[in-house]
Amino acid sequence: MKIASLLAGVAAVALTAGAVSAQDIHQGQSSLTGSATMYGNNGGFLGPVLNIPANANLANAQNDGSSVSSWHAVGNAVDNIGTAETSDGATFTLTGSVSTDCAYYSGNNNTETLDFGQIGIYASDNTGPAAAFTMVAPAVLSIDTNLAGCNTANTVRIQKTDVRGMVNNSGSGYDTDVFQANLPYSIAASYTASGTGAPAAGSAQTLTVAENADQASRQHGAWKSAMSLDIVVPTPARALLAGTYAGTFGVTISAGL
Repeated sequence: MKIASLLAGVAAVALTAGAVSAQDIHQGQSSLTGSATMYGNNGGFLGPVLNIPANANLANAQNDGSSVSSWHAVGNAVDNIGTAETSDGATFTLTGSVSTDCAYYSGNNNTETLDFGQIGIYASDNTGPAAAFTMVAPAVLSIDTNLAGCNTANTVRIQKTDVRGMVNNSGSGYDTDVFQANLPYSIAASYTASGTGAPAAGSAQTLTVAENADQASRQHGAWKSAMSLDIVVPTPARALLAGTYAGTFGVTISAGL
């Protein structure tokens, strides 16, 4: 019994067209003068004695009246179209943009007037000359908001419009040895933020503008938290003039360092 084995290899084929190449089977065997002669694929001679052309051997294998025994196999398979790969796939990149936003909630108005009302002085004539017209006690104010911050690296700045503090612009003349037309004040902001380096948990931050300074600033990475502003107007050594003392300061949270 003779056994014929058919062999075929399967490869993954990329979806790009390429040239077609034939994979031909053209092999057989015949017996002449008692010797075997074998023809390989594409008609190549494999036998040891005599080379009969492959097409002649094919014709003889189909001739049942021949005096020479022959067998022959003819066939072909089409090669891959494209390039076979051992693996294939794709890479997908997802993108989306987020707007830069910084926030400090102060109600419907960006400008607020906070009136201490009457700043108490020693006003009676029995207070003695040292205390007369001087401020009775410090004025204090706390401003709280539950939303402040920025979603990118940012600078927090607090700035007074006048380094002198609250100024009395009544225009009245006065003895500068015993009266003053300004009230210095300090501002201290408290909030939670991180630094500008590697990402890290936020920590308690304090930004202070001293009585004799007009501004201060801090830089942070993205943060959001509640913020409190504590203002202290200390009692000055000299007496106060009649009229209105006023001063303005602003807090700004802006993108960029």
